[in-house]
Amino acid sequence: MKQSHSYRAISSEEREAFHRDGVICLRGLYSGHWVEQIAEALEEICAIPSPINEKTGSLTSDGFRSDAFTWMTNDRVRDFVLQGPSAEVVQRVFGSESIRFFYDQIFVKRRLTPDPTPWHQDATFWPIKGQQVASLWTSVDPVDARTSALEFVGGSHLWPQRFEAVAPGGLVLSDDKELEAPPDIEADRSKYNILSWELEPGDALLFHALTLHGSRGNQSPRLQRRAITTRWCGDDVAYAPKGRQMPIAWNHGLAAGDLLSGPVFPRVFPSVLEHEVSARMAGPLMPDLVILSGFLAEMDQMKRVAVR
Repeated sequence: MKQSHSYRAISSEEREAFHRDGVICLRGLYSGHWVEQIAEALEEICAIPSPINEKTGSLTSDGFRSDAFTWMTNDRVRDFVLQGPSAEVVQRVFGSESIRFFYDQIFVKRRLTPDPTPWHQDATFWPIKGQQVASLWTSVDPVDARTSALEFVGGSHLWPQRFEAVAPGGLVLSDDKELEAPPDIEADRSKYNILSWELEPGDALLFHALTLHGSRGNQSPRLQRRAITTRWCGDDVAYAPKGRQMPIAWNHGLAAGDLLSGPVFPRVFPSVLEHEVSARMAGPLMPDLVILSGFLAEMDQMKRVAVR
């Protein structure tokens, strides 16, 4: 399988900033080809009803759309994951021998969509453990504060606290009693080292899974904000379910403590393993309806919190 090399080098200063702040902005990471492919993929995905989005629709406005694991059914996202430069970039920052793909997630905020993305850490949503976990977030539209740019608390990935997994709409996806409520950043933003960037299509934000982040609603009457995040794992990441967390509705066969591996979490760097992706290359892989239905049923019992 042909993979592209990254379109820009990662400097030592950028690596140091990532480990210090938990987030860096990578200008011009994705070529116009990939921006076009993702823009088309996002519109294709948004045209198809999502069971989870339908279930949470009452918690958000009509202009907000989120979905996950779209690489399993959308070939444009699949190719972006397996052939694009993302895995190589993450490896250059972590220095791990290999990089595996965890999953993708889309976030679309149409014009004048008021929904904020609550302040949260990604890691507490997920049934994995390890330090080498990061996300690459990019929008196919220009982004600034008015159009819902992501904001990060610099250095928060080094904090000892772990926070409840609060999703858009205020749904709390975690039930671990050891997790704290996220701090009220908006009550006094001056207390925190808040980092944010204006972006052009092709720019990307690379951030650690423990970096506290969120975004405001899209206030623009003219611009929408269509974004995709890909999640990546280095050598130390293992499957570690703990209570209720984000469902993985594909049978991966891993037991607690197993390092991520196999067709659900394929290796992408230093090269794709053909036997891990052969089924996906042959066609879409649909989720396990038993797993998905069980999660949807649980959602009615989940705690909800106010989001501002």
